[in-house]
Amino acid sequence: MEFINSLSEQTPEKFYLYVSLFIGFLYGFIAQREQFCFSGGIKDFILFKQTKRTASLIVAILTAILVTQYLSHKFEIDFLDTRYYSNVNYLLIVLGGALFGYGMMISDGCSSRHLIKMAQRDTDSIFVLLSLGVFSFLTYTLLAQYNDVIHQNTFVEYFQKDSSFPISIYLIVAILVFFLYKNIGSIKNLLQTWDGLLIGFIVSFGWIVTYYFINEMFLDETLQSLSFVYPIGKTIEYAYSKMSTNLVVFPILVMFGVIAGAFISSLFNSKYSKKQMCDTSNQNPPKLWLKMFGGACMGIGGILAIGCTVGQGLSGLSTLSFASLIAITSIYISAYITAYFMHKNNSLIACFYFDFKK
Repeated sequence: MEFINSLSEQTPEKFYLYVSLFIGFLYGFIAQREQFCFSGGIKDFILFKQTKRTASLIVAILTAILVTQYLSHKFEIDFLDTRYYSNVNYLLIVLGGALFGYGMMISDGCSSRHLIKMAQRDTDSIFVLLSLGVFSFLTYTLLAQYNDVIHQNTFVEYFQKDSSFPISIYLIVAILVFFLYKNIGSIKNLLQTWDGLLIGFIVSFGWIVTYYFINEMFLDETLQSLSFVYPIGKTIEYAYSKMSTNLVVFPILVMFGVIAGAFISSLFNSKYSKKQMCDTSNQNPPKLWLKMFGGACMGIGGILAIGCTVGQGLSGLSTLSFASLIAITSIYISAYITAYFMHKNNSLIACFYFDFKK
């Protein structure tokens, strides 16, 4: 902390900008290098019975939980005021998660994945992200405007809670270790999930960075870590507001860092940019309009579920929020069911084969 203080002593706002961009850059570089992907793990299993990317994901969640909880204890960080605990509606979270899971499979990637694919020069991802951003911005705006009307409904109000509650760290770690055991064959294979380990540390670093600048530098910011649906929507608002500087916040800076990191990585890891390597002539991949519809579902669902796969599955779960567990479970069940039926219809596409190295 002394090192950070010495660097940020005179220009905390500028240093905060650099650190936020750096966090995003690291995530983008690593995620592109290893094609770290929530939806990709589901596709790998259904199509090839391979679990490498799923194992990396589990390692990322485990690392994020353990490191974040250690930092929480060491620096007395209270997550109860974060969006993962405050004012949650479990009905909207489940519905939002289901929408997001469907959308990420139809569009061929979650919000963070499309940032990576855009940086790899996949033009379809640009349109998916535009659709996602517009609908997340509209959903956020409409929820804020009609929040009282929505919650006057007795059925909706029944699932409304002032706060979520923390789940046992021993229980969630035990569950994750069990799934890791089922998805990995040996210690040698475990070492190949280094991308998940580093991404877990990045999520934890995001928490400590925002905590530090809020409490030590007194910047007007909220305690948060990585998430991508809200910042993509916020970027649409940023453009709509004609570049109002008061909208430049941590998640937007991280998002631009992700794009930069993934782009730099793609220059040295360019095979994933060569779309001609993906032969879909005998398959029925979703058309662009359907991918954009998937992006809209992710935009709406991500706001309702208070986060995306990264926002809830990594950042949210690292706080041990029960609401986050419900959200990522809903996302995964919906995504798996969607992928299963897409496979039945010969429309589940995987251009690259991800397996453990022997």
